[in-house]
Amino acid sequence: MDPLQELTELEALKQLKGRYFYYIDTKQWDSWLGLFTADATLAWDSEVSTRGRDGQTTAFTGLDAIREQVVGGILDPTTSVHQGHTPVLEILSETEARGIWSMEDIVVASHRRRVTHGWGHYHETYRKADGAWKITSLHLTRLMVEETRL
Repeated sequence: MDPLQELTELEALKQLKGRYFYYIDTKQWDSWLGLFTADATLAWDSEVSTRGRDGQTTAFTGLDAIREQVVGGILDPTTSVHQGHTPVLEILSETEARGIWSMEDIVVASHRRRVTHGWGHYHETYRKADGAWKITSLHLTRLMVEETRL
């Protein structure tokens, strides 16, 4: 891949992640789900997973499961702020890429009377189809988590 094309593809991946954060925080669920492949896997650690600790990973595969269990069961009733920083992106082929994003999030779950503030990394893989990059796997690992009661 020539350098200009590689820069174009890297920018497209940054735009994809930017939309991910915007859609999740503004609760635009159809647009957010449209960023994933039909067979995508979404996983996250609810606990710190460094230094050999169990991150207590929860995972869901496929858009139907992500819509029903993640959006409907976990994310929709919350208020959130997500920030992504300093991506490490690698184009593997014309249609495959991977990346790591440093992150910080604040999730207010009023219905559970809980605020979660976390720091960590998104570990992702991407696939390009029909001219657009989509997320094929996402695993959020945690470096630090603070929880407070409302």
